Amino acid sequence: MPIDQMMMDVLKEIGNIGTGNAATALATMLDAKVDIGLPQCEMVPFSEITRGFSSPDELVAGVLVQLSGDMDGFIMMVLTMDAAFELLTLITGHSGPSDREDYAAVCTALKPIEEVGNILVGAYLSAISSMTNMFIAPSVPVLSVDMVMAMMNVPAVVYGEIGESALHMETEFHNDLSSITGRYFLVPTMDSYGRLMKALGL
Repeated sequence: MPIDQMMMDVLKEIGNIGTGNAATALATMLDAKVDIGLPQCEMVPFSEITRGFSSPDELVAGVLVQLSGDMDGFIMMVLTMDAAFELLTLITGHSGPSDREDYAAVCTALKPIEEVGNILVGAYLSAISSMTNMFIAPSVPVLSVDMVMAMMNVPAVVYGEIGESALHMETEFHNDLSSITGRYFLVPTMDSYGRLMKALGL
């Protein structure tokens, strides 16, 4: 389904509200003020989905949540390794293993990011639900540490017909000590896009 400018404006507004929700959730977790940068929201062709990363082979941490109910598909939060460990330090006070080449130790250390990602992803889903009155049921979150290209191949593997683009939302969360950039990729099925636009009156 082609996304025209009116649809894009509405999707950006959903992204803006979701970012505000996520900042509030993060501030609650940290018990500290969290500011946000200007959110960016765009439709990204799958052929360009790894842009913004150092290379398709860059190791990243992702939290995947599958969607059901009125919207089928998935939403994924992706963090660079530096951002993931920065967030880990803020949440737990621990910086993770000294040897980041130890894959097993890295995956174990980053396990708390799974629940953090679930909360932040839920903030975006809440924004969608509040604007559309759609019932969206998220799955149990799954943490993955992999090359960014491998992680972005998930849509093609899980769903046979999802269109050619993902909705990419990116924002910076920061306080006096840290700055973390979060990337979110929303990939509804084509039928779900249609239901979303109908619910928005488009």
